Amino acid sequence: MSRIAGLQGIVTPLITPIDRDESLDCASLTRLVQYQLQAGVGGLWVMGTSAEFAGFSTIERMAALDCVLATTKGQVPVICNVSAAATREAIVLGRGAAKSGADAIAVTPPYYYPHSQDEVLAHCRALRDAVDLPLFIYNIPQTVRVRVELSTAYALITDGTVSGVKDSQNDLEWFRQVTTFASRNRPDFVAFAGTRYLIDAAVLAGAAGAIPNIANIFPELCIATFQSAASGDFAASAGMSQHIMELENAAAFDGGSRNARSLGAIKALLVRKGVIDSAALTTPLRSPSEVEMQDLYRRVDQLLGDVSLPPK
Repeated sequence: MSRIAGLQGIVTPLITPIDRDESLDCASLTRLVQYQLQAGVGGLWVMGTSAEFAGFSTIERMAALDCVLATTKGQVPVICNVSAAATREAIVLGRGAAKSGADAIAVTPPYYYPHSQDEVLAHCRALRDAVDLPLFIYNIPQTVRVRVELSTAYALITDGTVSGVKDSQNDLEWFRQVTTFASRNRPDFVAFAGTRYLIDAAVLAGAAGAIPNIANIFPELCIATFQSAASGDFAASAGMSQHIMELENAAAFDGGSRNARSLGAIKALLVRKGVIDSAALTTPLRSPSEVEMQDLYRRVDQLLGDVSLPPK
């Protein structure tokens, strides 16, 4: 039986630590994985959007996966994003992930061209035919230009092409319809929301868990938010969700793109904690300056006191 079928809780979409020359920092990535395992996350999502996958070569993407797998040693499921602009490249990445020992792979619609839904279907089916691993739909139209429509998701679920979904568009109506359809047709299908603020709402919509990038630095807080919602304590979960929003607001930078501000803040806080060595981002994403990092630490300290601790 696949380890993915029973996956639930918080799956951390790992950031990718790099040196100032943009080379992979495997030592820092190892410490980050250990930090996540100690916190008790349910799984790890490798080379996704939070990992800046678009800024790395195929060799570098596989090297990062190998580093993660060497550290986890099977303790939690590892899902590797193999998204690419063309089907043949996604297959190369998928086969590499399978050879390395990933538990599952994930794929967005191919990016750059605004592909039709029949092309998305063909892409996913070709990848699953070529790679004998559970496949996740990675629905993130804000970055790849193409949304996986409900009819496409239904078809992929029905024919067994996909085993799960990460929906990062924060469309709870879409998400609820997918989870309802899957519960009637594929009980082994697992649905995850790629959200930080809507973990409790996603549980109500049928989510097995969430894949929030803030879990890189605050995994315990994200786990507690999910567990409270899953146990029916939505008041507690709502309070923790508010704290997540406050932390993100406190950690916000002014310069750079939205993704650069978010990922730069996460990396800066991980540097402060001693988990990774550098807050550098892959160019042209704008890395935070030392002045910005010190200002971020001051704001977060005012809110939380100690960035290493979840709220009381």
